[in-house]
Amino acid sequence: MKTRVWLKFLIAMVPSLALAQGMAGGRMLPADLILYNGKVVTVDANFTITEAVAQRGDKILAVGKNDEILRLANASTRKIDLKGKMVIPGIIDTHSHVHSYARGHYGQELGAENLREYPINWAAVKTKNDFLTQIDQMMKRYKFKPGEWVFFPASNYSESGTAIKIFYEELTAADLDKVTPNNPVVLSIGGGTIIFDGVGMVNGKAWEILWMQYGDFIKKYGRYWKDSSGKPTGLIEPPASKIVQHELLPRPSAENLAPILRKELEEWSAMGITTVATRMGAHDVAALKMLDEAEQLKVRIPYGNEDFFAVKDPDAVFTRMGNVIGIGSSKLWLISFTPLIVDGSGSRGATDQKRLTEYGPDGQYFPIGISLLDPEYRGATGDYYKDWFFALARNGGRLANMHTQGDRSARRMLDILEEINQEVPLKERRWALDHCTLINPQDIPRSAELGVYWSCAPKYVENGPTIEKVYGDKVAQTFLLPLKTLLDKGAKVVLQMDRHQYIWGDLELALTRKVEGKVYGPQDRIDKITGLRMLTSWAAEYVLRERELGSLEPGKKADLTVLDRDYLTIPDEEVSEVQALMTICDGEIVHVHPRFSEEYQLKPEGAVIATYQELARRR
Repeated sequence: MKTRVWLKFLIAMVPSLALAQGMAGGRMLPADLILYNGKVVTVDANFTITEAVAQRGDKILAVGKNDEILRLANASTRKIDLKGKMVIPGIIDTHSHVHSYARGHYGQELGAENLREYPINWAAVKTKNDFLTQIDQMMKRYKFKPGEWVFFPASNYSESGTAIKIFYEELTAADLDKVTPNNPVVLSIGGGTIIFDGVGMVNGKAWEILWMQYGDFIKKYGRYWKDSSGKPTGLIEPPASKIVQHELLPRPSAENLAPILRKELEEWSAMGITTVATRMGAHDVAALKMLDEAEQLKVRIPYGNEDFFAVKDPDAVFTRMGNVIGIGSSKLWLISFTPLIVDGSGSRGATDQKRLTEYGPDGQYFPIGISLLDPEYRGATGDYYKDWFFALARNGGRLANMHTQGDRSARRMLDILEEINQEVPLKERRWALDHCTLINPQDIPRSAELGVYWSCAPKYVENGPTIEKVYGDKVAQTFLLPLKTLLDKGAKVVLQMDRHQYIWGDLELALTRKVEGKVYGPQDRIDKITGLRMLTSWAAEYVLRERELGSLEPGKKADLTVLDRDYLTIPDEEVSEVQALMTICDGEIVHVHPRFSEEYQLKPEGAVIATYQELARRR
């Protein structure tokens, strides 16, 4: 059973003493590296700013004034005069799908057969027959063995009325059967690795297997679409689609995934990121573990496990497993379990707000979004999500890394968490809801009472013009990514990208909230210090490693970034232009900007010397 495979990849974590590397016989050992004559922003509790930082091994040895820190050098210490440049702790992105981006950016190097994904080009689809012809050609080209599961994600999928209509209204399992008679087939309108927003389509053979193995479960918990006669059309949603995704679809090997993950993460180091949280299945964990064991994992990956949603008896599974949160290595560790999503994206985000106009070409199919937390949604008679959350809480688990898009989903989640809190106190458990796209301000105090962490993506401010058009100015100004309001009401807030773009541009969005010349929610702008805390010390709490990460303090891990300008004093509108000159993760220089490399003749073994933009052009 695939849901248990991932346990092989949990690594025993060896604790370390904060001063063990810095002291010997009561005396301070010399530093390996000293950065001095800079502006060292520690992001400690007092937001101390000083001049120099010393590193020994994988730990911060000391921070302080130039003369104090330079006394820690000996003949072998590397010393770099920063000439006033700023140093900050390594950035922690609390929710970005690096494994998915690696496939999108570098998957062509592996090819469809190694990725186990066979994309359909929707740009060429004008009719249902166009689509079926592509499927037929794929089946003949790759000569799949009878009975082999086949996954067809989308490429160049456009939410045009034509594509949407074909997928939701015209295409059926019976249509797919005509060109896939011998294989169970799964179709997604999203890219690889997941069934996009939970909505997928299966052919007759896949449905037969699904119904035979999980029929009772699906009857109770759903969800699947039916035609006017009550016959399944082939369209499925969670938890049914998650069974297909986690239990039945073939996955690429760790050996194939590891090289493209390494290339993807080089780009993250070039942004100054040293830690990125995500949610993954066993195959991605295996690939990252392979890199970790080969000492090639240069970015820390705390992850949410997605393989245990849609199991038949979650209480029994979590009881048998015990509390494994926090288990792993210093580079790869488990921080949560996740059902991936509780609603969809865009018009599929579940909302209580009345639409003033149609929301996108697929809005007609989801008038209040994909409301997976409503037990009656798509014919379910049981409340699997609620049962699953209770089982997780009872057995010491943690919920995080979960897509929560709309205000209806946020409200329903808080309702459920309040019920759980009556049985299992959640205040100190750091359960988290991710994205913050739309939150009703009335619900925010409840989240603070429960100790909920909000991992928020500034990119959703870019939805401002659409939200204003569809739901009105009040929603666009007060519901959309309410960062400052959350903080003022006592909630815990951290930042995520939830995309691969350029993190300094997303931070600028959180500071300015300006889109197309208009500021959406000016009262929810944050200041630069708050933004930096959200991406460092507070984010370290989200990934459960605040004693080791998030600030530049003696004994903590040597994760830091040298910047090309003073982030704290430049105009907010220039933050997107910040460049990382050098990134250190776990005491190792993993990235150097070419300009910095030339200035200091700095070419460490194993470090990538390139700009972020140069690395991105490799794709």
